[in-house]
Amino acid sequence: MSSPQASSLKWTVITVRVLLALFVAVTAYEIGRAVVTGGENAFGSRGTQSLVCATGPGALSVPGNFTEDSRLLAAMDASTSGPFMYPLAQGAEVNEPIPQLCRDDSSVATQLLYQSSRFATTAVLLAGLVLLERLISRARREGGFDVAVVTRLRFLGLFLAAGTLVSSLYTAIAETGLAESMVATTIRRPWEYALHNWSLPWAFLVAGIGLVVMARVVRVGASMREELEGTV
Repeated sequence: MSSPQASSLKWTVITVRVLLALFVAVTAYEIGRAVVTGGENAFGSRGTQSLVCATGPGALSVPGNFTEDSRLLAAMDASTSGPFMYPLAQGAEVNEPIPQLCRDDSSVATQLLYQSSRFATTAVLLAGLVLLERLISRARREGGFDVAVVTRLRFLGLFLAAGTLVSSLYTAIAETGLAESMVATTIRRPWEYALHNWSLPWAFLVAGIGLVVMARVVRVGASMREELEGTV
């Protein structure tokens, strides 16, 4: 006969496995769509299948901007549909109202950089769900106070916090590289630009740290249980 703990964790395992299956299905669809369409932008490409986009850097971050080029400034003053604030590489254009630089680029290197930046955090979360499923399955078999379960819980917390931190930083660096490839000159202080556009995954950081703390609490509880059993 199964224990009450195993029965309660049974539905938890089922829930996690359903979420994992849905996550895998959505991710597979997005990756397959990117492969079939030639790397189409997730937010719509206006018919251009190999479009890549990146947030445009500030005007003063690019040499040759309108404050340094009197001809560019005069052209901007003369027409509302004039040139952009700084020179763009051939084929690049500006997406309004949110300043984004986009270019139809089907090269393998560019698409690999663009698509990997899109799916970096997704890959970490997918791996985290797999670790969570294995953790709960182990807890169902061995019990929640098993040393191996506590170790896996701590590892899951560290993996979630560190993994999403690294993946979000990689995304910022990749987008900086894409943006720099779409300006005619270069970007001043690219690391400063990347850090400015780095979106810290606060929710995942807090969740990861919470799991590490929970692992510590469970380990203390496991030690107390062992001492109690030894006394009895």
